[in-house]
Amino acid sequence: MKLYKIPFDIKHEEKIFGGYLSLRQVLYLMITILSAGIFFFKINLWIKISIFFTLALISLTFAFLKIKETRSDLYVVNIIKYIFRKKKYLHER
Repeated sequence: MKLYKIPFDIKHEEKIFGGYLSLRQVLYLMITILSAGIFFFKINLWIKISIFFTLALISLTFAFLKIKETRSDLYVVNIIKYIFRKKKYLHER
C-alpha cells in the first residue's frame, strides 16, 4: 500500500461566518458579549466596568491580534508552556 504525503496549511483559518470571521474569532466575540452579563450582578459599578473591560480587551485581543504571524491566543499558550515546562540547567565552569 502506497502512502502519499498530503500538504496542509496549519496557519490558515477558514473564514466560516460571512467570509470574514473564523470559528475561533466568533467564540471570542461571544465571550465579550457574555461578559456584559456582569452588569446584572449587585456589586459596585466601577468593579463591574473594570471586569467587563478587562474580559473584553483580552478576548478581543485574542480574536484579532497577530504577533509575528502567530495568533495572540496561541502566543500566550506557548509562553505559558515555556514557563511551566521542565527545564534542563547545565552548570559549566
